[in-house]
Amino acid sequence: MATQRYPSVSGTAIPETPVGSNATIFERDALLAVAEVVVLAVILVMALLSNGLVLMVLLRQGKRHSPLHQFMLNLCVADLVVALFQVLPQLVWDAKGRFPGPDFLCRLVKYLQVLGMFASSYMIVAMTVDRHYAICCPLQAHRSWATKRWNTPIAVAWGLSLLLSLPQVFIFSRSEVAPGVYECWGNFADSWGLRAYVTWMTLAVFLLPVLIIAFCQVRIFREIHHNLYLKSESRPSRKSSSHRGGRNVRGKGGGAGRFCLPLGPPQGGQVTAAMSKTVRMTLVIVVVYSVCWAPFFSVQMWAAWYPDPPQRDAAFTLLMLLASLNSCTNPWIYSAFSSSVSPELRLLLCRGSFHHRGSLPGDSNTTHTSNA
Repeated sequence: MATQRYPSVSGTAIPETPVGSNATIFERDALLAVAEVVVLAVILVMALLSNGLVLMVLLRQGKRHSPLHQFMLNLCVADLVVALFQVLPQLVWDAKGRFPGPDFLCRLVKYLQVLGMFASSYMIVAMTVDRHYAICCPLQAHRSWATKRWNTPIAVAWGLSLLLSLPQVFIFSRSEVAPGVYECWGNFADSWGLRAYVTWMTLAVFLLPVLIIAFCQVRIFREIHHNLYLKSESRPSRKSSSHRGGRNVRGKGGGAGRFCLPLGPPQGGQVTAAMSKTVRMTLVIVVVYSVCWAPFFSVQMWAAWYPDPPQRDAAFTLLMLLASLNSCTNPWIYSAFSSSVSPELRLLLCRGSFHHRGSLPGDSNTTHTSNA
């Protein structure tokens, strides 16, 4: 029975031989290998600096009761896992040409590589689901957040990531790919095993999260549109009611109380400008995530299912490497939409000062599940 060996679903390598054949030693393009190392090194430095700086700002602000603050903090941690345990091992691997370690290290690295992919993807899903719950079911969201001590979506995201990464430990091992030559490769009993593995990873890490996110975003935009429509319909009514003498509701002190029509969605909540801003930020993160990872998984599926998979060339390798850029972009997107993180981040970058404490007023990220 033939054994299909598969280098990695999370690095830059895919099956070097047609599906169903035994693995052979391939000749590396020296120039392409240098380009891989340079690109991976740039991505590693960018991911470490961007996520490290934003994580430092978030920890110094101390808004630990803000759900979006917690989501972005955990997303930074997940992206750091990608940088340290996916990009860095792949960088060392490409620089040396072979996996430099024993079987235990091989299995551990493969587990952590996929853990970062799952965690980063599922944290974006959790953030989107939380925004959906806060905007489409605001009253229930307020009550649940006021009583619970743990952020359930974040805990579920990490729990699923830790659990779904476990198969890596049993699939990958330090295997002999040629007489006296060992690599950290995955072994599959037949070609269908490789195809099932790649298809599962594509579904679990990319397609299913994208579908869940798309469903939530559609409902969020419908709710915001409905909310804006109700606001526009209520303006004439409020204007006409203000001209009716003696018609206003009076308070206990005799002053005119406030009389207004319900402006929020049917659930009783109101979508504020700050909530809309966080939704736009989430949408940008999702779009960038899809743009970065779609080529990676498309090439993986092509190589696994196409009878004559593509050979390793510069364009092919570049598509595989660009997926890790997503871990560099998330913290900058959050900084661009946050009115409190951006000033502190500029302070760290320009002055190197750490005496600035607290957050600035007007932070758009204080509007979360708890309330607007």
